[in-house]
Amino acid sequence: MDQLMIFSETNIYILSKLVALVRRDSGIRHRLNSNNAIIGLLLDASASSDERIQSYFFRFLENLTPEQLVGFKDEGLNIPEQYMRKPGLLPTPLSRQYAYMPR
Repeated sequence: MDQLMIFSETNIYILSKLVALVRRDSGIRHRLNSNNAIIGLLLDASASSDERIQSYFFRFLENLTPEQLVGFKDEGLNIPEQYMRKPGLLPTPLSRQYAYMPR
């Protein structure tokens, strides 16, 4: 069994909002009980034309770690380039803690 993805409290809240909004918009009921279910929700949210769903989806992307972004992109999630340019995605000789320090 695959280990369930771990998210911040903010992203858990955003996922719960997306479940309700996507259900209202498309009629599809998503559960957050497996990685595949979460990816399915995010795929539906990314394809939606509803502004509220898009807003929550982009907020979700903003709070992901670079590793999570790469993982979701590998799963086929369409992630705009502006979110993929987060510090830490490109190999750097600096340790990870320095890649996130404000300039």
